[in-house]
Amino acid sequence: MMLYIKRKEESMLITKFIEIDVGHRIPNHKSKCRNFHGHRYKIVVGVNDKVIARVGDSSEGMVIDFSDLKAIMMREIDEVFDHGFMIWENDKCIEFFMTQMMEEGMKVIKLPFIPTAENFVRHLYVVMEHQLKLKEIKIEYVEVYETPTSTAKYSRKDDEEDEYKY
Repeated sequence: MMLYIKRKEESMLITKFIEIDVGHRIPNHKSKCRNFHGHRYKIVVGVNDKVIARVGDSSEGMVIDFSDLKAIMMREIDEVFDHGFMIWENDKCIEFFMTQMMEEGMKVIKLPFIPTAENFVRHLYVVMEHQLKLKEIKIEYVEVYETPTSTAKYSRKDDEEDEYKY
């Protein structure tokens, strides 16, 4: 016989990850990262919220259906960034080259920040936070694996504000 104790407002941390291939350059970098290069980024989103207890709900017993979380990540991250090239909007050194790439129909993503792992993860957090709020789900963190051994992780307290909004 299995014993199961059901709690009224149990919270749980769940995570989902996707992988995307994206190019970038760090214009002021002292080493080789100032050159064009790319990464196979692993993007992990952690959400921490109440387990759904509505009897008969499709997501009963879940924080959010993993397929729903994946759909948001694919729409907001994969479709925007995968097989694209991130460029800081003030990177004048390659402005002509990027204009030519866009004219050829290549995916160039102009950003208001230098596309370091730290800035990228913060941006993804803001994007995912906005989308998850629409579903009344609380985001805990976003983590970006730029390489298998180099990561940036972003989370914040409820009272912190961003310089830019989604």
